Amino acid sequence: MGLAIGGVIIVLAFTNPHSTPPQITPVLTLQKSPTALSREAELTQIAINATPTPIPTSTPWPIATPTKAVEVTPRIFYTTNPFTGLQVDETEDLERTPLLVKILNWPRSVRPFSQINKADLVFEYYTGGQTNQLLGLFYSKDGDSVGALGPGKLLDARLTRHYQADLVVSTVDAMVKGVFDNTLDDRVFYQGFTPCPGICTQPVAQGGLTYADTTTIRAIAKDERYQTRTPVFKVMPFSVTANEWDEVATRLSYLYADFSVMDWHYNSETGKYHLWQEVEDENGELHLAPTYDNEGEPIAFENLVFIMANYIEYNASTYDVNLREGDPNQMAIFLRDGKLTYGTWFAETAEEPFSFYAEGEPYTLKPGRSWITISSTISRPERVSEGEWDLVFKLR
Repeated sequence: MGLAIGGVIIVLAFTNPHSTPPQITPVLTLQKSPTALSREAELTQIAINATPTPIPTSTPWPIATPTKAVEVTPRIFYTTNPFTGLQVDETEDLERTPLLVKILNWPRSVRPFSQINKADLVFEYYTGGQTNQLLGLFYSKDGDSVGALGPGKLLDARLTRHYQADLVVSTVDAMVKGVFDNTLDDRVFYQGFTPCPGICTQPVAQGGLTYADTTTIRAIAKDERYQTRTPVFKVMPFSVTANEWDEVATRLSYLYADFSVMDWHYNSETGKYHLWQEVEDENGELHLAPTYDNEGEPIAFENLVFIMANYIEYNASTYDVNLREGDPNQMAIFLRDGKLTYGTWFAETAEEPFSFYAEGEPYTLKPGRSWITISSTISRPERVSEGEWDLVFKLR
């Protein structure tokens, strides 16, 4: 399979035998719901009687032990968004609960994304079939048609707890529903159970896709579910300049397969990494092209974060990720301003956001939005030319 970039055909070779895209439209397979799980038990055993496929342990690059955790600052003193480092006009917005919204990236017919640029953070992770799904964190801004909305997965429960958030998904299978019921209480909003305009589905003639209105869902959480939580987050450091880094990185291509690529290009004029993805032309050939939202705005982020974690495989479409809370020596790669830095990441508990470190000190993100990709422990970046890198996702 060849990808045309700037008129040059690049041939990508992969060990996966698929030469054409598989049928990857999410299909929900009902499974027996697990017995009731405690909030902590689900971190180590999601499915009853399941035997995860062990993930090989890789040899990490040299790492330094992080310094002590950053002190928690009471929310009342915040004047900046803890997820972006940007000043806010309305400080009461910092007292509300983050909202995580599941966003489809596959099949290609669900693109372009709708209002993903309003998210402060976006999480990307593998969901089988050599494809991915996204989870946008909406905190400082709201959207009236975020989507297209995707199905809930096991990892969504973990991320919702870590970011003290509410969660919006389309549907779930029985096993995931059991985990959500036992770990997230009343914090999940489902298609079909949340009335429009909270969650709305188009007529089939218009595509049949589903979208979420975050403002309406926040009102439902407050007025109908009587939520009164005020999350408190650690203050992570931000800096307008990058003082130290390890490599130049003006492009990083993250590959699930030759037909499934997240290609990031640094734009010095915007100071952001812009997303390119594969598109199919009229001849059926795949090419990389810039990705835009449904309003014509480029998908672009100030920070790219790749964290290496242990994927747990239950079957070809069911995965979980062991986030190893409390382990400070998990590898990470950070990109900002066209520069790449090797570091580490961890979450101190199951209720706290991820923290990032370089050389044992808190890593300073660039003020702005961050795209966090959850890769595997055996995936490694490879420099293919000056300033250009490939990172191939590998499970084993």
